[in-house]
Amino acid sequence: MTAAPTSAARPATAGSPGSRRRRGRASTDDLLAAAVGAVPGGAARPGQQQMATAIDNAIGSREHLLVQAGTGTGKSLAYLAPALTVDGPVVVSTATLALQAQLVEHDLPRLADAVEPVLGRRPTYAVLKGRHHYVCMAKLDHSTEDEPRDTLFDSPSSGGNSTGWLGEAGRLGKQIQRIRDWALASETGDRDELDPGVDDTAWRQVSMPARECVGATRCPYGDECFAEASRVRAREADIVVTNHSLLAVDMLAGRHIVPPHKLLVIDEAHELADRVSSAAQAELTVEAVERAARQSRPLLTPEIAETLVEAGDALAVGLAEVPAGRLTAGLPSPLREACTLLDSATRSALDRIGDVKADDPDPVRKQQSKAVLDELSKTVQRLLEEADHDVAWVEKPEGAQAGRRALVVAPLSVAGTLAVNLYDERTVVATSATLTLGGRFDTVARALGLAPGAAVDQPEGSRPAPTDEADRDSPPWRSLDVDSPSTTPGRASSTSPRTCPGRPPPVCPRRPARSCSGSSGRSADVPSGSSRRDGRPPRPRSCCGPAPTCPCCSRARRRCRCWSAGSARTRRAACSA
Repeated sequence: MTAAPTSAARPATAGSPGSRRRRGRASTDDLLAAAVGAVPGGAARPGQQQMATAIDNAIGSREHLLVQAGTGTGKSLAYLAPALTVDGPVVVSTATLALQAQLVEHDLPRLADAVEPVLGRRPTYAVLKGRHHYVCMAKLDHSTEDEPRDTLFDSPSSGGNSTGWLGEAGRLGKQIQRIRDWALASETGDRDELDPGVDDTAWRQVSMPARECVGATRCPYGDECFAEASRVRAREADIVVTNHSLLAVDMLAGRHIVPPHKLLVIDEAHELADRVSSAAQAELTVEAVERAARQSRPLLTPEIAETLVEAGDALAVGLAEVPAGRLTAGLPSPLREACTLLDSATRSALDRIGDVKADDPDPVRKQQSKAVLDELSKTVQRLLEEADHDVAWVEKPEGAQAGRRALVVAPLSVAGTLAVNLYDERTVVATSATLTLGGRFDTVARALGLAPGAAVDQPEGSRPAPTDEADRDSPPWRSLDVDSPSTTPGRASSTSPRTCPGRPPPVCPRRPARSCSGSSGRSADVPSGSSRRDGRPPRPRSCCGPAPTCPCCSRARRRCRCWSAGSARTRRAACSA
């Protein structure tokens, strides 16, 4: 659900505390108090207040901030309240659809109602998604089955597990017709509002990836474009909610998708590097080459179209001969020959198609063909380059994806990309329940493109020395752990026992035979009397669920850091810290 934003005059410049107070005539403390008061049973939380104050200071000083805040801190309100003091849109990026839905459907509507008396106006918000999430009227007008089925079964031309009945063509047509009827009455064209939904195959027929879009000025349906309308709403909103994948694409594309802003909040920040890596990844498949040849055939000469088909055949042979796994010694000869053929074929095809012009008979289809060929060409050239910062491998999945084969290339690290594209001309606040390893932010800071030596809140003697020019050019940043026993009031100190003094450890709610670690939630110890079958003492186990409220400090329930980590890799790292 996207709230319709309204424009507001913003004469002041974001960044200075004075301008932030002039805009809403309210401080972060006032806004947070109003927001907390609107939550049923809401009460002030020291960690939440500490986090909001740190973000407010970061906005004023324009220093980047890393915040670790465990479950129950109230992170959403802690960063939304100071966000309302910033002039211009504030962008909030999430990794999961669940958190995005929570913000848009629950937190932001309640926050807008609560702070309206304080601000003197109702703040606005909008959701920004990729173009493929919206129906494209131009493609809907030309929607046909681009891959006709001439036989009883689909042809598994490239080994893909895509066999289907001829009757599926009729089912696909019915779904496209239902999308057409819905789009004519929809105000947003957002796929998430189509209920019941449709198959991915049907949606691909009516949606347009960004790389294939000709742009609103050259599209005959530019005035009716749902994706462009969503960007207009985002530019006029106070808070824009997006996702890490679109944020990554925006950075790699020169930051022209997300509206200009002075504050970027990255929730679930431990997932960002993986999403950027996925966005920077490219692959070659036989299906993609065949689709490009079929799509562009009307625009090519028979000879050039045939070279594309031959290159696809060579790629199929190469992928069949090379075993799955990382290519540590460069491209094997069969794959190198296939890539060389494909490089020559795509160059010839792109030269033949030429530029997309406003007076072309069908600029949409021409741009689609050109975009697919251009992506193939760039991927092939990247593979043939064999750069030191890239890694390539052959994929041959099993199970439902059995038969699919791909040649994949991806960056070894995206830290350099983030260092160049993430922090320039905006303040970045990265928060998550798991940002530290061994109580330090150094590891995640490096993964996010920040040099540990640029942490301004560390004593000079404890900062790591810069190792290269990139470290010396790193922007300054601060860190805050509101879930740390040494920084959170009312919690046990770092030298005290894990459980509260004078209190027995609470029982783990999911495994009663084991005890949780009280308010720290880091590990679980097995009570005396329990033993393994071999008679030896039992091994310590990680806590399997949330600990109950601490009877001493009345802290809210928290999960173990190893349990709340968002991926298996970060879970193992946090568990071993």
